[in-house]
Amino acid sequence: MAAGGVALRRPWLRRLAVLALAGSAACRQAPRACYVTGVSVTEGLDPAALRSLGIDRDDLRHAASAALGRAAGFRVPPAEPGKGARLCRATVALVDARASSRPGGGPEVEALVGLDVAPGEDAEGVRELARYAEPVRAGEDPRAALLRAIEGAVGRAADVLALAFAEGDKPEAEVVRDLGSSDPRMRDLAVRVLAERRSPAAVPALLTRLSDADPEVVERAVGALAQIRDPRAVGPLIDLTHRREGPFVTQLVFIIGDIGGPEAEAYLETLAAGHPEPTVKQAARDALATLRRRGSAPGR
Repeated sequence: MAAGGVALRRPWLRRLAVLALAGSAACRQAPRACYVTGVSVTEGLDPAALRSLGIDRDDLRHAASAALGRAAGFRVPPAEPGKGARLCRATVALVDARASSRPGGGPEVEALVGLDVAPGEDAEGVRELARYAEPVRAGEDPRAALLRAIEGAVGRAADVLALAFAEGDKPEAEVVRDLGSSDPRMRDLAVRVLAERRSPAAVPALLTRLSDADPEVVERAVGALAQIRDPRAVGPLIDLTHRREGPFVTQLVFIIGDIGGPEAEAYLETLAAGHPEPTVKQAARDALATLRRRGSAPGR
């Protein structure tokens, strides 16, 4: 039953989902429903792998349409909605599917699904990956369990995307407030929105998330600060390098160099002169050279 999926080997910084939602952030009122006028199937497992699993494109399209129709904030109309409606397009992909055994015994199948919804033909989509596992019942065709797993995964992804669209419709003060939510999903979504808006007013709240218990929130906060490029972030990002190691530190070095300023330049000089890890030392040298070519003023 197992099939090889498409590995998602993107750098951590590219995990940011871009919320390219229409309208001014300052003028957003109540969230408007997003009318999904079509679902296409893309990427994911190749057609031969899908056939071996007994899954076709219509199965994926139907599962995505049904999930979006159930999710708050989305509508899947039977006909073209009226003038002025917020039109969205969606794509779905079965990224991976595999069989395994449950901890308590018995077979199960797991699906990894990617769902993307874009608010308009020219807008960049918001993407969510979700996993879901289903047990294979006694005497059951494993395909039936896989279909249930796909439906569960798409349902999870659609629910998160609904929250993301609602978050993107909020005014900035509410989004900043959500950075302190007890729900890590809300903190994560708030960081995504603030990254897209690139608002300097959000920097203090984003800095507090560098100590978040959820590593994903920390990574997204770093990405948001990288996009905003405010010099207030340099010191806290330097502190974060002392608590991390490996490729993450290398990414931080380049971000600190991109932000620039005297503090960033002095830090990069120190790393370039004597950091024990060769990759970090080289990254510091490269970042320092780039910073000096463009001038050391922050944000340039």
